[in-house]
Amino acid sequence: MIRRITTTFALASAFFLAVAGTAQADNGYIFLNSGLGHANWIENGDRLEVCDDNPDGYGVRAYIYRPNSGDPGNGTVLIKASDPKYDYECASASKDISETITIYIKICRYAGSWVGDCNWKEITR
Repeated sequence: MIRRITTTFALASAFFLAVAGTAQADNGYIFLNSGLGHANWIENGDRLEVCDDNPDGYGVRAYIYRPNSGDPGNGTVLIKASDPKYDYECASASKDISETITIYIKICRYAGSWVGDCNWKEITR
């Protein structure tokens, strides 16, 4: 009797794990090539966070965008966030973005109208 209950419980547990699966949000994390900042895309809540990690006078800006065909480093910006200075705090922005489209995350340094030292990658969905 105990064996039957144990077997039934084990099968039920396996069933619920299989049904629930291992669904995870497709998050994206990226660093500047220089290591002076980082950005994080949190799919569950559609939030972009960007952090300036160095007191060098430059800010750090991050984008979530749809890439141009043949030019994945550029595209249509869907959301952006800017952290203007190193102050142990990060900046963030939120926007509902469809999970059926291809998106990239990009991070750059900026000062005034200059934007450069960028790094980007696709967020696998």
